[in-house]
Order: sequence, then C-alpha cells, then structure tokens
Amino acid sequence: MPITVFGAGSIGSLFAGKIAYSGHSTSVIGRDPHISEINRHGLRIIEEYEEILTHLPADTVFPNEIVSSEAIFITTKAYSNPIVADSLHQKIRADVPLVVLQNGMGNEEIFMSKFSRNPIFRAITTEAAELVYPGTVNHVASGKTVFGQVQGSENGFSNRIQKIISSSGFAIQFTPDIEVKMWQKLLVNAAICPLGAILQVPNGKILEKSSIKKIFNAIIEEGLAIAQINLPEVDFSETRDFTLSVLEKTKKNKCSMLQDVERKRKTEIDFINGFIVRESRRLGLKAPINTAITDLIHHIEHHSLN
Repeated sequence: MPITVFGAGSIGSLFAGKIAYSGHSTSVIGRDPHISEINRHGLRIIEEYEEILTHLPADTVFPNEIVSSEAIFITTKAYSNPIVADSLHQKIRADVPLVVLQNGMGNEEIFMSKFSRNPIFRAITTEAAELVYPGTVNHVASGKTVFGQVQGSENGFSNRIQKIISSSGFAIQFTPDIEVKMWQKLLVNAAICPLGAILQVPNGKILEKSSIKKIFNAIIEEGLAIAQINLPEVDFSETRDFTLSVLEKTKKNKCSMLQDVERKRKTEIDFINGFIVRESRRLGLKAPINTAITDLIHHIEHHSLN
C-alpha cells in the first residue's frame, strides 16, 4: 500500500521514516531544509537504543498529476489544512482514504467538505518526537496511536493500515469512539503545550512550581466542563491523572508548541485552548484561564513572527 505522509514535522517524519524503514512504500511532503537533507542523506531517527536511517522519496510540493498513493496521512499543523486540501484536490482518487493525524479539534472538517466521497479517518497519538535538526528526528517517547472513521466506507482499510503501522513498531488501535479520544487528547494538549511554550521548559519541568499547578488544573477543569456537555455519557474523571502520566512519560520532551515558538513559527493554539474558549462561548460558559493562555500564546507569536 503506497502511502504519502503530508507534513514532515517531528511526528510526520517519525511515522514516515519508520514506515519506510519497515519496507513499506512511503513518500513524504514537507519543507526545506529538512526535505533537502532527507534527499541528500536520508532520514535519521534516533531511538532509545538505536538509530535508524532510511531513504524515501521526499518533496516540498504535492505532485501536479493524480498520485498512486493508496492512503494520505495529513500530519501538517492544523492551520495549514486549507492549503493542504487545495494541494490534494483533484489529485487523489475518490476511494483513497485520508488519515488526519493532528492535534486539536475540528481539523477534519475542511477535508470532509472538500473530499465528500473519500473515506476520512481521524487519528491521535501520544508518540513524542522532536525534529532536532534537518534530516534528524529524536523519538523521545513511545506512546499509542488510535484512529477512527469520520466519513465514508472503510472497505477494510482499518485492518490494512493497522498491520502496516504495527509492523513499523508503533502501537495502534482502531476505535469506534474516536470523538472521546479526541477530547481526551485535546485536554492533555491544552494543559501541557501552552505551559511548556510559555515557560520554555521541557514537559517534566512544567509543574515544578505550585502556582503553575493551579493553572494546569484550571485549564483541565474548564475543558472538562465543555467535554462533559458535549459527551454527557462519558466518564472523564481520570483525565487529570492521565495527563500527569503523559507528562511523566514525556518529561524530557519539548512539546510541539514550544518547538514552534523556538523556531518562530505559528502554533496550533487556536485549535487547542482556543477551541475550548470558542466552545465555552457557544455554550454560554466562561473559560477565563484558557482565554488568558490563548491570548498569551498569541502575544508570543506576534513578537516572534514580527
């Protein structure tokens, strides 16, 4: 099954590299200088006990002709989805599944509106990776990837993709409750990512001060209030403990939002804490901590991008 991974950031590169290394036909779309380095010397992935080097087709643009890929993984930042959708439009067959593997909520909607005939899956992962320099990704911590269908007929795709991903060394599971998993991951990201970016510290140092713990807990509580309204039948009581466990497992990792800030790039704050703020307003509730956090990240973005 030829696979194209659209988005060669840390997670996209990790998945593309390991899938290709396992012998599956894989190509990747990303940005220079990372793509140029992959083309010159291959993609290097630093694991806990080894390093792997794989060579795979890499480009900065999606081909103009209809591609032969049998699955497209979208691993770009969520704010790039309109551009990605335009790049893919009329270049993939109507039976080719799209797998949206991103942070945040509502990301798949642009693809559902533009690719009404394609099967669309939403995936989330707790794998942790860092793009340390062009051509090299550090696999900081192993996690689990779950995915579920949000549009179309899957025609056995879920079984095929599970075999490919698992044979590449990842833990993966199909779930009929992908919305629940998306909310759980959203709350984890909302509590960890902006605090890591604001404090400019690895995950393990975020909760060293009691004052930050209060903010951490408040972010989760405001998000939980919205999640519980949207999914009243779901028990979210273990969300805080789960978030703490993610912090522990990824304590050496710089969260993706901190990596974006350090590279002076736009963050995904509007799809994480910003989403909680918008949902709160829609439901007539208030989310003052998430609002303040969102504003702070916007302030940091403004000064780093200008």
